[in-house]
Amino acid sequence: MSTIRIPLPPRYRPDWALSYQGRDRQSPAERVEGNTLSKVLEVQGAALGLHIALEDGAAAVDCDVPGFPDIAERTTRRMLGLLHDPGPLEARAASEPDVARLLAGREGLRFPLSATVFEGLCWAIVGQQVNLTFAATLRRTLIELVGLPHRNGGIAHPTPERVAGLSPDLLTVRKFSRSKADYLIGVARHIAEGRLDIERLPELSAEEAEGRLTGIRGIGPWTRQYVLMRSCGFPDCVPAGDAGLAAALQRFHRWERRPTPAEQVALMQPFAPYRSHATACLWASLSD
Repeated sequence: MSTIRIPLPPRYRPDWALSYQGRDRQSPAERVEGNTLSKVLEVQGAALGLHIALEDGAAAVDCDVPGFPDIAERTTRRMLGLLHDPGPLEARAASEPDVARLLAGREGLRFPLSATVFEGLCWAIVGQQVNLTFAATLRRTLIELVGLPHRNGGIAHPTPERVAGLSPDLLTVRKFSRSKADYLIGVARHIAEGRLDIERLPELSAEEAEGRLTGIRGIGPWTRQYVLMRSCGFPDCVPAGDAGLAAALQRFHRWERRPTPAEQVALMQPFAPYRSHATACLWASLSD
């Protein structure tokens, strides 16, 4: 077993990343216990287990399959939010009262990403129009059906090829709506057939990446923005129409009603070009 040590930046808050990655406590693909995060990935047909311990200002990453240090480090950096720099928006707090109010108590917040872009896309699709608890249940069903088991008892999130081979009926008898099953399998087939290189999206501009996602059945405006933010890590995204964002903006601006999607976009404009960071702070404010 090889170990990689990744220094954590000053003021790093591990609780932000661990809370996000551990939001489904029953997930077979990732588990959070104390200050450790365990993750199972499928890499080249093998189940790879990562054990990430956050201690003494560093992430100690143990990988139980040798030969994949780049994948282990890249996945860890994504999942811990280390690709995001909160500095640019925080620098505006001294001169912009709304930015200061937004960041108060959330200094150093970094928004973590899904382990892979495809995982984030699957989260987004199963999460459409349902609450987090039910979305997590659907995701677990998907993983248990076609994910690759690991010897530690975990199961890797399935690849596009595995999801593409599913029959919609296998999902609809397990609480998926017909449309959600069709969307998920259709997107997976789109990727498996080479029509979308989803893991390369972060290498494009945000505009190009959104263009690649546009027109695919089941990927509407909210899903595109969520994937661009939570899967690709683009800095200036607004998942307008998100229930959590609407509730946070209502509270932040002391409105008597929740803002519409168009109003959410307008209310987020002052935080550009760092609206992904602002969105993460607003979501975090719901637990204040």
